[in-house]
Amino acid sequence: MGFPISCSNRLIFIMKNNHQTPQNIDSNLSAEHNEVTQSQIIEALLFSSRKSLTIQQIKTITGIKEAKIIRSIINELNEFYLLNHRSFSIFKVADGFQLRTDHRFQKWIKKGKVARQIQLSQAVMETLSIVAYQQPAIRAEIESIRNVDATYALRSLLDKKLIRILGKKEIMGRPLMYGTTRFFLEVFGFNSLDDLPRPEDFDIVTSEEIQSVTTEINK
Repeated sequence: MGFPISCSNRLIFIMKNNHQTPQNIDSNLSAEHNEVTQSQIIEALLFSSRKSLTIQQIKTITGIKEAKIIRSIINELNEFYLLNHRSFSIFKVADGFQLRTDHRFQKWIKKGKVARQIQLSQAVMETLSIVAYQQPAIRAEIESIRNVDATYALRSLLDKKLIRILGKKEIMGRPLMYGTTRFFLEVFGFNSLDDLPRPEDFDIVTSEEIQSVTTEINK
């Protein structure tokens, strides 16, 4: 899974009051280009959104009533990107869709420092994994698995908005219950919790991938 398109590439959307037609472009041609298509609208929405957009959100914004039309347009856009060797495509993430760069360009994105890194220590990553697989999870359950205090790790994950408080468990002391967020799905490129890797697949995950996860976040 790749990374969301860099927000630095979205300046055209910030310059919304500067839609002047270049002098070297024919006025008739410019008028034709003002006729936007449904495909262009959806592409523009995904390009400018900091988060993945659900089918319902796209329907509400565009006025397109049928979900199958939206899915068809997204498929056509991805086919266009593939045929034209683009560095990005539309991924299904967090039960929605997001425009992301291909994973092949990860090293240049990191080198250019155009993406903000979320650094997760081994301890914090282990805590996040327990929450992801055991949710709703309480602190005592996490600490019984890791055999260490989980206060700092849970606070760190809450601050990074990777987990959230789901409520209180109806047992003695009514401890807080924790679960992952939609942002967690976006960071790791999962469409849903069903996409979490199986425990038997953990041995193929590198320590570098476990300890440092990169995602683009609009400031």
